[in-house]
Amino acid sequence: MMNRKTLSIYFLLSSFMPAWAQVTIELEPRAITVGDPVEMVITLPVPEEGRVIWPGPDELAPAEIIRMDTLRVGRGERSARYILSLFEPGRAELPELPVVISYPDHTDTIRVEPGVIEVESILEPADSLADIRDIRPPVKLAWTISELLPYIIIIGGLLILVVLGCLLWSRARRRKGLVPVWTPPPPPPHQLALRRLEELRVKRLWQNGYLKEYHSELTEIVKEYIGGRFDMNAPEMTTEELFMRRRRWSDGDDLFRPVRRILTCADLVKFARFKSDPSENDRNLDAAFAYVEATRPQEVSVVQTT
Repeated sequence: MMNRKTLSIYFLLSSFMPAWAQVTIELEPRAITVGDPVEMVITLPVPEEGRVIWPGPDELAPAEIIRMDTLRVGRGERSARYILSLFEPGRAELPELPVVISYPDHTDTIRVEPGVIEVESILEPADSLADIRDIRPPVKLAWTISELLPYIIIIGGLLILVVLGCLLWSRARRRKGLVPVWTPPPPPPHQLALRRLEELRVKRLWQNGYLKEYHSELTEIVKEYIGGRFDMNAPEMTTEELFMRRRRWSDGDDLFRPVRRILTCADLVKFARFKSDPSENDRNLDAAFAYVEATRPQEVSVVQTT
């Protein structure tokens, strides 16, 4: 069941509203791991002539807005639904949120308190196994012939194959000269990433209903580019492990934020069944293009002088 925190706020909305008005805020869940989605719904009565200005990203920090929807619940009642996420482990107390109601002749401000969200890390403590020790030291047993025989057969078979391969290679070399085969060098990481991103755009995966596959391939392209460009094992890292090593592949927040948005949105789609907006899908693809272009090596032009 969704946790509900109801705030009774006393204020005069307008001449058409009662002086006692009730605002409700719903927040679920209140205990998450890093990157999990949190749903927050704010509902309040507003006359038809009133215009509501809901809290934005600055007011909700340290939480980040993944998605926001507004709707009219009923006559004289408005509601805003947020999908939030937090990326720092610990006890996160959301700030007091201002909800502004604008009328033709005056403005009212309501303040609501969302409360606290406990954020746990997905990493195990480094020393969680430090105190586990064997009761007695392990006993070393001698190898028996039956245990060694399979290894002897395998090693002998490999030696025979190596000898036969050397003989065949030597015979082929005598018959014709050994001509080295030239293979072109692999393209640099930024060229490969840009080509794969353009191929992903042409595939139109999310437009045809393959939302999870789209975000999985986009995440793979970004991680493989980071791994090849900055010489790190990024494809094998989790999202949080990659964020912890951000200084190796991001010079500042301008480069870090788009990659964080891409990977976080992909994790929510793949593991939390989150449905991202079409505009968000295109924005994440454009952010990947921009990140690759911003971090690609600078080309050095050689000017020949006579």
